Amino acid sequence: MEAANPNPAELDSVDPHQRRLLRLILCDALASEAMGTLTTGVFLVGFALALGASNFAIGVLAAVPFCVQLLQIPAVLLVERLRARRDISVWSTAFGRTFLLGAAAAPLLGPGFAVVALIVSLTVYQAMAAVAGCAWNSWMRDLVPVSQYGRFFGRRTMATTALSISLAMLAGFLIDSWKKYAPGQTVFGYSMLFAVSAVVGFVGVHLLHITPDSPMPPAEKFENPFALLFAPLREANFRRLIIFLSSWNFAANLAAPFFTVYMLKSLGYPMTTVLALTIASQLANLAVLGLWGTLSDRFSNKAVLEIAAPLFLICTFAWTFTGLSWVQPVVLYLLVAIHIFMGIATAGVGLATGNIAMKLSPAGQATAYLATNSVISACFAAAAPVLGGLFADFFAAHQLTLSFNWTGGEKNVTVQVLNFQSWTFFFGITCVLGLYSLHRLSFVEEPSGTADRLVFRKLLLEAGRWSVHSLSSAAGLLRVVRLPGWFARLP
Repeated sequence: MEAANPNPAELDSVDPHQRRLLRLILCDALASEAMGTLTTGVFLVGFALALGASNFAIGVLAAVPFCVQLLQIPAVLLVERLRARRDISVWSTAFGRTFLLGAAAAPLLGPGFAVVALIVSLTVYQAMAAVAGCAWNSWMRDLVPVSQYGRFFGRRTMATTALSISLAMLAGFLIDSWKKYAPGQTVFGYSMLFAVSAVVGFVGVHLLHITPDSPMPPAEKFENPFALLFAPLREANFRRLIIFLSSWNFAANLAAPFFTVYMLKSLGYPMTTVLALTIASQLANLAVLGLWGTLSDRFSNKAVLEIAAPLFLICTFAWTFTGLSWVQPVVLYLLVAIHIFMGIATAGVGLATGNIAMKLSPAGQATAYLATNSVISACFAAAAPVLGGLFADFFAAHQLTLSFNWTGGEKNVTVQVLNFQSWTFFFGITCVLGLYSLHRLSFVEEPSGTADRLVFRKLLLEAGRWSVHSLSSAAGLLRVVRLPGWFARLP
């Protein structure tokens, strides 16, 4: 039975030991948020471009967060075998965050090696973060009292949200100022951000180290993980769901990781403008999570997807108009609208896809079903930006235009309706593939009723932990394929 949410007096009346524990967890979250804000998202794209990264390299960087999701499976095995969640979390984060210093030093290696160093450093960092996150989520689930879960993590989300927005805008202003006063040394401005983030990250490691541990119960019989992973593929309806989610993630990530690249390179916007648009998307994402949750609870997750997914595709297609000459006077206003509605759409898609996967997972087998879905979807999500980067140069040399011509009067008039070139080709292709994905959704059968309310509340909280960490400027794409760590301990 779900415990009632405590009122403020109940939360403030906890014993000093519990209050210190929650304060340590909050401070660690703030340190991690600060570190992530400075080393991912638009700052990572800007750093890579300043180092001279190719389109393929940008695609690889976009694929890394999805690829490392595959480490969730061995991470679960490691946690179950060692049963020392704090030690795994501390040592993994300490080792991974050391490589942020390697990324910061990348400009010193010279052309040809700097981009490789950045990719390798970020891969190790995010891989270790995935391992640590698996142990951390399970650890926190046992450490934070269930009666305080909703209120504490709500406060945590508000604090990290405020820090993320403030720090992102400050860092963006510093980068633009650095470009103005040291135009030939832009790359070292980004390098400084990575060095500062590493220092903040080590502060977070210390906070994890002094956070009390929570012993795990004795190990139960552990089944063959590969047999568990293949079991969901034999269930027809869940297999149809995996096909939908895999095709959707491939379509969405073919274009979305390059939105920031397009704004910085093709449209020529400064870092502060790109960050402002990104934050607008993420605020819209956060604002409508409760509404999507209510609609999902009242109707169905499939109904939410049938609204949110087409909206995402419409917003993606709208990006193709930003290159038209007659749109240029209002292109910034168009981008604001695109980002707001895309944030709304990704909130619904992220929440509904996670919840429908949970609902279609049989009782007692949720871990295996959700892990299988996460691993397969992550593979398709990782492949898309890599292929996008490979074919970007081909599309950059080609152009497809649709226009209306009026002749015979005093003056001939030509109005461009569509103009596909470079990245806008991918925006159009995403819409076509997305329509196929929606066709696959029609074959998925969702049972009536809603999931367990305690689990659903945790899913909503997980979906609400947005940040400016995504390589794209569309909030919430990564969590579509990320397996929340607290799922690993569900039956």
